[in-house]
Amino acid sequence: DDERFERQGDDLIFDLSLSFSQAALGSEHEIPTPYGEETLSIPPGTQPETVLRVRNKGLPVLGQEGKGDLLIRVHVWTPEQLSEEQERLFRELAKLEGEPPKRSPGFWSKLKEALGA
Repeated sequence: DDERFERQGDDLIFDLSLSFSQAALGSEHEIPTPYGEETLSIPPGTQPETVLRVRNKGLPVLGQEGKGDLLIRVHVWTPEQLSEEQERLFRELAKLEGEPPKRSPGFWSKLKEALGA
């Protein structure tokens, strides 16, 4: 048992909190595995709730060779309080930001469309 991980069969899930700038610009983080620390590169433009996979860093598969994977679930946090400088910079950034990306329709939307609803 290790409270840093959530078990899903032979795979482990680790929650990683990133700041907006780390997710937008990309970053590198040391993440725990059952076998020691591992460096993980976060690609620029990573969206909240993205799941990144680190192969063979999960639990051993019982009765077989190989290991499960370590799944990194990304959470982007929003600061609760900003300094005056941070607020000024965010207001400046807000003027330059475009529209959010359009989400692709989910399963239920596609089903409704297929049924003509």
